[in-house]
Amino acid sequence: MNTNQILSATNSYQTAEAYKKPSDSKSANTTAKSAETADTDAFVYEKKSADKAATNNPKNKNYVTLSKENQNIIAQLKADAEQRSEQLRSLVESMILKQNKTFQVGTLTDEKMFEMLRKGQVEVSPEVRAQAQKDIAEDGYWGVEQTSERLFSFAKAISGGDISKAETLIKAMEKGFKQATKSWGDDLPDICQKTLDSATEKIRNWAKQAEFTDELTSTAKDAFETQAGTSALTE
Repeated sequence: MNTNQILSATNSYQTAEAYKKPSDSKSANTTAKSAETADTDAFVYEKKSADKAATNNPKNKNYVTLSKENQNIIAQLKADAEQRSEQLRSLVESMILKQNKTFQVGTLTDEKMFEMLRKGQVEVSPEVRAQAQKDIAEDGYWGVEQTSERLFSFAKAISGGDISKAETLIKAMEKGFKQATKSWGDDLPDICQKTLDSATEKIRNWAKQAEFTDELTSTAKDAFETQAGTSALTE
């Protein structure tokens, strides 16, 4: 497989801005590409204006009420993913038409587009190739760190901060990568597996840290209750 072709064309070529975590900005700005919009059927999430009957249904254990901040993060990530998907298609269509002016754009299905990219049937300009290499670099927008951070941010937001959903989120993410592999028609480049591993590690570390914090809070609470009881008895 000609990985230069996928790495060149998978970035829809505009220079991308780094993802800003919620702690860096009041409204998160960025993205998630195909696998980043992995299967989220494991969760039911709705805006606060949703039907109260559904929200209060104790039988719906997967129902997650999201804060406005989390709703915004999800909306921004999904919108950016859709935009970049359209940019990718436009870029590929443009490159194909340059080398084959009789090509009918309307016949370009996703499967056909990925096949042409995979087999190196799309001529990539030096400028696009250079931008691709920049974007997949360690500090690039599609590099492992930034892409896995976007995946992690989406997972954390859609869970509503519930660490008990961590492993379910990881399984959903893995399913998304498998679907992407199927759509691509061959094994994805190594950078994709590294991104998946990094995002998985981020999610698990988040869950462990949150669990540890809860344990400390519980211990402190117990200690305070004991101290309060002792003080009451000695008054």
